[in-house]
Amino acid sequence: MSSIKYTTLFGFPIMTQKIDKKSYDKKSIITAIEKNFELNQKRTIRDEQNVLHHSLHPNFTEYHKVNFDTLIPIYKKILQNMLKKIKLVSAAPFHFSIVNYTCLSHGESLKPHIHGSGEFTAVHYLQFDKKQHTPTMFENTLPYADYLMHLRPKLPKLLSSQEASNSWAYMDWSLDVEEDDFYFAPAYLKHRVDAQNSKDKNRITVVLNIMLG
Repeated sequence: MSSIKYTTLFGFPIMTQKIDKKSYDKKSIITAIEKNFELNQKRTIRDEQNVLHHSLHPNFTEYHKVNFDTLIPIYKKILQNMLKKIKLVSAAPFHFSIVNYTCLSHGESLKPHIHGSGEFTAVHYLQFDKKQHTPTMFENTLPYADYLMHLRPKLPKLLSSQEASNSWAYMDWSLDVEEDDFYFAPAYLKHRVDAQNSKDKNRITVVLNIMLG
């Protein structure tokens, strides 16, 4: 497994690590999710802008169970190492849960939201193609952000758009995402998923909530 990469977005700590695709039962997990997608591509209707397939409100009588057992110890080890970098006052215990998976097809998106059920959240890009899929887009919610383009419209053009540390000067920011990347962030960092361009491959992620204490 690769080393942890650390950066900041709008002052929030972000950590990433690559998961070895051979270290877990990737094929079986994707197959189970794809079978559920075939049962109902519009599994969740939250509002007219968010009609998609994810498992936040599962119906176990209708859908196949997705077995994440081979991923649990991998996630636990990664989170242990990432939390060490947060510089907690003490070695606070933590627990985590897989709260959702998403399976997005062509044109589907997810509106801006935060996670309210933990201190941190994480996402594992289980199936992701840079040419077909959009990464998570993080939004700048700092008080000045709404006025930035009026006050200093030239500023974003003067700062490198390749350096996440410059994200404070932008309205939103996405990171360079690859398949099997694992991203960790505070749960209150607002984010969205823009529409997919995929024709023959679904964008699949596994979503975690992490709680301290």
